[in-house]
Amino acid sequence: MKQSVIAPSRVIIADRQLIVCQGIGSLLGQIPGVELGHFATDLNELQRVLKEERGQVIVILGVRLTDSDLAGSLKMLRAGFPKAMVVVVAEDTEFAFIRAAIKSGVNSVCMMSQILISLPKILGKLVEGHSIVPTDVLRRLTNENSDSLSRREHEILGLLVDGLTNFQISARLGLSENTVKYYLKAIYQKLDVNSRGGAIAKYVAGNY
Repeated sequence: MKQSVIAPSRVIIADRQLIVCQGIGSLLGQIPGVELGHFATDLNELQRVLKEERGQVIVILGVRLTDSDLAGSLKMLRAGFPKAMVVVVAEDTEFAFIRAAIKSGVNSVCMMSQILISLPKILGKLVEGHSIVPTDVLRRLTNENSDSLSRREHEILGLLVDGLTNFQISARLGLSENTVKYYLKAIYQKLDVNSRGGAIAKYVAGNY
């Protein structure tokens, strides 16, 4: 009786910088059970290559594509490709994105500084059907203070980035202008800044 051969999981790598995709791709040759698929630097390309895949797919996703941030990329993946397994990779200075990725329910996360050690283990577990959070990430999450931004503060910061005034933010969220000012004061304290521009810069960079 002929044994059936299990096809390896295909790995799609998506990041705004092609050189990052290539660098991560070069690690996959030593990992059993996976096969390198295509690279994507923007959301449309990621959608296109995923539509071409038929078997199990793992997406290694950077925090930004050329036309999308992490939230937008994850929203597209959840809506269009719910069976794809997702690993988010980020630099140490972008740890806020790792935290957001875990909250959104991705299958795993990996710090760039630990990618040589962590990625083979992560992909091995995903091939077996298990999600995994590396111990270095868990340690950092548990050691962080609890003074992170609330959901409402994230909403307000997102509207700041879009260029809305305090009045426009209050109208959009159904809050008074005084309440918006209160939230902004709390945001500035948490981000250790004293201006809208400083808050926006830190938020866009993921340093919060």
